[in-house]
Amino acid sequence: MKTHPSMNKWIKNNLLVEKICRYFSKHLQTAKEVKIVDTIKNETTDKRYQVAIYESELRMIGLDSASWETETGGDLFGVWLDIPVIYLASLAGPNVVRNHAHFRLDVEYLIKLSAKLEADWGLRYFGDWHSHHNLGLLSPSTGDKKRIVGVSNKNNFDGMAEFIITFENDGHNSKMIKINPYAYLDLPSTKFTDIELIVLKGISPVRSTLIQQSLLPEQKLSSFPSFPMSDLVAPYSKSENEIAVLDTESTRMTEKLITHLRSYIENVLGRDIEIHKTDFGFILVVQIEDNKCIAFALGKEWPNEVLQVNWLDRSNGSSTEIDVNISNLNVKNFKEFENIILEVKNMKLN
Repeated sequence: MKTHPSMNKWIKNNLLVEKICRYFSKHLQTAKEVKIVDTIKNETTDKRYQVAIYESELRMIGLDSASWETETGGDLFGVWLDIPVIYLASLAGPNVVRNHAHFRLDVEYLIKLSAKLEADWGLRYFGDWHSHHNLGLLSPSTGDKKRIVGVSNKNNFDGMAEFIITFENDGHNSKMIKINPYAYLDLPSTKFTDIELIVLKGISPVRSTLIQQSLLPEQKLSSFPSFPMSDLVAPYSKSENEIAVLDTESTRMTEKLITHLRSYIENVLGRDIEIHKTDFGFILVVQIEDNKCIAFALGKEWPNEVLQVNWLDRSNGSSTEIDVNISNLNVKNFKEFENIILEVKNMKLN
């Protein structure tokens, strides 16, 4: 098998494998967080403001909205950049109040969830989504606007988002879930503008990781596939690949995912992981025995696909590329990393 040239260079520079840790600590800095500043471009009222959201989050909104005859809702979490990105659309907490003309969030649950998502992912509360079943309102009500302004004042937010969910017949006796998204760009003013949704294909990396870590069971995180995208209507939207939208945000998300991947492998397999940042991306070194390790070379471009897997023997300074299937393996797929580590371990030690 032909060795990836980037990995070749890394191996050559670290021929005596026992020097790897010293080399990295001297020449490489650990990954640094990218500071996310809550600022918003000034937009004219006749131009729709763009917000990105993953398909998984829209499907979760659709599923929960369709599951209740009363009003329902949840919260939106993400990062607010030039194009804000929503990574999680949550369900309401256990003490939510629902009726046919009113919906009240479980504030205590929201505070705890917000704190966890901020600490673990650097996400901030964007606003909320909720349905208007019988009110006939496609836009935020007076009460909705008052609540948004109140939250912005408490948190010093310049901008927030609100999704109003309504229902319409598709002409075949089937109800479609309609997303009516709005942005408040001049808070504490109650003036809002239409949002153009950029729909990112697939599952949010935050939702995917939470599922793999078996966290937040009350959120029913893996239930969204049961609601088809074809049953959703968003008047102003376009579908995009996340690579084309995330831009500098992908660097921050990569570093978050690698941190969570380390925790996942260490918790599930009981194996220590070293993380090293390189010119070509990252090297993840998984210790299997005292002097035996598996090294994953990851590219630096989102979604950070695995370029190569090597077996390292620190007792004799050898490094050998391993013939394993790494097609489509990237930093978002924790379970595949686990499977490959187990496969290589059995291959080399048995």
